[in-house]
Amino acid sequence: MATNTNSKRKFIIDTDAGIDDAQAILMCLETSDVEVVAITAVAVNTSAAQVVKNLLRLLKAAGRLDVPIYRGCEDMLLGWQKPDDYNYHGKDGFGDVPDPAPPNPDQVQAKHGVQALVDVTKQYPGEITLVALGPLTNISMAIQMDKQFGSRLKGCFIMGGNYRAEGNITASGEFNFYSDPEAAYIVLNSLGCPITLACWELCLDCFFPWELYGKLRSFPSAKCELMKTIERTIVGECQKEGRKYEVADEMAMACALNDDVIRKSDEVYATVELHGNLTRGQMVVDWRKVLPKKPNVRLVLEMDKPILEKMLLKAFED
Repeated sequence: MATNTNSKRKFIIDTDAGIDDAQAILMCLETSDVEVVAITAVAVNTSAAQVVKNLLRLLKAAGRLDVPIYRGCEDMLLGWQKPDDYNYHGKDGFGDVPDPAPPNPDQVQAKHGVQALVDVTKQYPGEITLVALGPLTNISMAIQMDKQFGSRLKGCFIMGGNYRAEGNITASGEFNFYSDPEAAYIVLNSLGCPITLACWELCLDCFFPWELYGKLRSFPSAKCELMKTIERTIVGECQKEGRKYEVADEMAMACALNDDVIRKSDEVYATVELHGNLTRGQMVVDWRKVLPKKPNVRLVLEMDKPILEKMLLKAFED
């Protein structure tokens, strides 16, 4: 019997559609009680124009071209441009493997992604869970456009930041927050709804053996074939370097889909350094409560790996 759409949890996914974004989106699409009412594209892994192409390719493989896609911001708030040597997922965000049969781009909605964020939350006030998998540019712009935007969200789950100041793009900067620190600052300090953060250190702490990756790519589906194709280079490099199988955006998505996956968390005040010569983009956590600020985020510190593993497998089993 078909599930009543109106009874489903409603999600918006904001993404720069790199390879881990793709797997996180598939996790959401394969969750039976969730309806993805919009996916908004933001630049940084690649241009927002390319992100929507990646999303069309992914949704086609998943048989879900019914999900509305909106193209959002092409530029960070201060216009930062990612250097070419930061193209971890390839210049196109999908491993630089051309799509042999791209879907019709006319399927992308004409409305701007920021306007879509505002409008969809007005359509479903108090019902939308927002999952942010890239820089927070679109979301910060929605806040600037409509000060009540965040108050209409049920909650926001973000992959970004670094609570131990371990960087993956600079010595102390995490990629998503560093790419647009002003946007991250605005969102953490002004969104006004419950925020859950899955930071970079969580990804480092909660890794898997490559045997799980083999299981994930063993299913005979278009989804598996696409993932194997676009991540072939990056997986080869990781294995050559002796790295474990790390997931990133999948962490934030798992937390949004199933709170039981969170084993340990802490309510803290967190903000973003905007001016330091060495620390611009670093997330700063007020562990000792020195600042006169109330907690503004739930910081995920430990994940239940067996639950997370089941969620990853479920994205490809069906």
